[in-house]
Amino acid sequence: MTASLNFATGVLLLEYDATTDPREAVLAAVRGAGHGVEEIASARGATSVRFRLTGLDCADCAAKLGHQISAMSGVSGADVDFGTAVLRIGYDAGATDPALLAQAVRAAGYAVELEEGEAGPAIPPPSWWQANGQRVTLVASGGLILVGYLLELMRLPGVGAYAAPAAFVLAALIGGVMTARRAWASLRARSLDMNVLMTLAVIGAIALGDSAEAATVIFLFSIGQYLESRALARTRASIRDLIDLTPALARVRRGGRDVEIPPAEAVVGDVMVVKPGERIALDGVVSTGASAVDEAAITGESLPVAKGEGDAVYAGTLNGSGLLEAAVTKVAADSTLARVIFLVEEAQAARAPSQQLVDRFTRYYTPIVVAGAALLAVAPPLLGLGTFSDWLYRALVVLVVSCPCALVISTPVAIVSAITRATRDGLLVKGGAYLEAAARVRVVAFDKTGTLTLGRPRVTEVVPLREAVPARILEIAAAIEAGSTHPLAEAVIAAHGERAATLNATALRDVPGRGLQATVDEVRYGLGSPAFALDESALDLAAEESIERLETAGNTVLVLFSDAGVLGLIAAADEVRPEAARMVAGLRAGGIRHVAMLTGDNDRTASAIAQAVGVTEHRARLLPADKVAAVRELRERYGAVAMVGDGINDAPALAAADLGIAMGAAGSDTALETADVALMSPDVAALPAFFDLGRRTVANIRANVIFSVATKAVVLVLAVGGYAPLWLAVFADTGVSLLVTLNGLRLLRRKATLAA
Repeated sequence: MTASLNFATGVLLLEYDATTDPREAVLAAVRGAGHGVEEIASARGATSVRFRLTGLDCADCAAKLGHQISAMSGVSGADVDFGTAVLRIGYDAGATDPALLAQAVRAAGYAVELEEGEAGPAIPPPSWWQANGQRVTLVASGGLILVGYLLELMRLPGVGAYAAPAAFVLAALIGGVMTARRAWASLRARSLDMNVLMTLAVIGAIALGDSAEAATVIFLFSIGQYLESRALARTRASIRDLIDLTPALARVRRGGRDVEIPPAEAVVGDVMVVKPGERIALDGVVSTGASAVDEAAITGESLPVAKGEGDAVYAGTLNGSGLLEAAVTKVAADSTLARVIFLVEEAQAARAPSQQLVDRFTRYYTPIVVAGAALLAVAPPLLGLGTFSDWLYRALVVLVVSCPCALVISTPVAIVSAITRATRDGLLVKGGAYLEAAARVRVVAFDKTGTLTLGRPRVTEVVPLREAVPARILEIAAAIEAGSTHPLAEAVIAAHGERAATLNATALRDVPGRGLQATVDEVRYGLGSPAFALDESALDLAAEESIERLETAGNTVLVLFSDAGVLGLIAAADEVRPEAARMVAGLRAGGIRHVAMLTGDNDRTASAIAQAVGVTEHRARLLPADKVAAVRELRERYGAVAMVGDGINDAPALAAADLGIAMGAAGSDTALETADVALMSPDVAALPAFFDLGRRTVANIRANVIFSVATKAVVLVLAVGGYAPLWLAVFADTGVSLLVTLNGLRLLRRKATLAA
């Protein structure tokens, strides 16, 4: 089941399998949340379609288009995602047809086509005029304006004196065709947008005899919209670029031969064959071959990654010079690339808090200013303060300035650009709210294992006690750890080698945060932290002295003990990430006040790692609940907290933080779903750039809003005083919208940081 809520219409659209009917449960859940709800439409043939729009350059117009389509017969809900220019419509297949819906959108002045990858109904492709009309009218209008000014310079007598005004009127009519169509569609939906206001201004200017200004104004408005839509297309192309990474065909081995099939037809377990230089079509695990794979599209890592037997490969990545055979582990719809595309689309559609504030403001702003413009046109002449034509002209200028396009677009263009930049850098940001949260972060807390360290510890020393021998200690420990995926368990098993299978452990019991207990050769053993052995009264003076020596050297110590006491110690060390110290320095240089390390490891090892990395403080021997408490304490002391961990073991702390960042999310469904931000590769070097991006995004939004409001305020004052011509009003709206868009697009550029 999927659900989408159209805030403008208050309609909740449900799509579900006909074999199940969750309506009653959903209605109860909504009412339980304190909202009134009633079912307004239900149809067995209900389905949905997604259209991609061209020419959508006004966020306010996008919202009104969604409202207009929602009001159509047979439509249960419609929502326009301005960031991606995608219109999603829920409709009753028995009551309407997607072709009619597409026709209605085109009638509103937008070119429309079925979204790539969208299954279902075919719709007529856009006509030549629908695809090129905006450019044609723009060129024709500009040419006629030039002709009009040339005719004015020629000062032709008689009938020729009317040639220039006629050229200007014709230029205004041709240049305003698209605007007028959209204005009519808006009026039919009983709403006011920039197209309505601009159409009224042009009609008013012509009625006042100023055809040259009417033509110039609509030309400037049209060229501004065209340039703005072209600029916005750069950010909207990010999803299309990701989609293009997936090959149209996948080569799989079936019946003893290689066949090419659409990726959607592949099933888990198929053997995928990838030749040198080809893109990998599906997620899988290498079964045969070795190669270097370019994973930049998924992880942001610029250098190819060596792949061999047992290594994971991802859809959309580029194979190097080797031949690879890989067993498919996920169907096309569930691949890492598909999930990234879905989550990026979802993130771009989500409204950041600042955008929600702007939306609420503009809901009241435009009607108030329009009413004020009407009052301005009527009241002063009635009071004898001037002519009706003079004040009507001033009111027309106010009408044009009143449209909040620049203000409305100031936030989404910055958010979409920043999310696109982050995605290219290998960071998946779930929405604009998390970019704004990143700008507020004052303290960053890290897990140790697998975050600040490589997460691949190796056994460095085995200390036998009570006349035990190292080989026997490793043998028993490996039997107890068999089946565990903990990095320390893997280190013990690797140190013991293939002989790990010679013993069997039974009655295994996990003691959370402490270790394991099991029976081996009819003897009950414990294997875990020194604190675990101390709790079991197993430690003696000799063991404590050896533990202190090993931990001081930066090792993590596992104690193997039984009822007879400690048999031996296993020391393992994890290598610090080479980029960790540089990353911490980059965070501090970027304004992060405090960097902490939260770990369940012992204090001596934590201290050694903290000193090597350069964190401000470290806290050791923390259980998951302790990490949550530490995050809350850090927030009280320093402000907003970001927690960086592996997305699974650190899930409680990630959830408790103001911003949860998961490491190495490529291929991990859990990390992709639970984290606010996911680092697709296990590389922390990208973090300083991400926090810098958050700060730059908020600064960009703030600058856009201030510039938009200030410009409009100045032109409004000038308009009321009679000092602002219509072309200046167009600049205050369309010109400022274009400048705001271009300013937001600056976030697409990569900015070098200390950690870069």
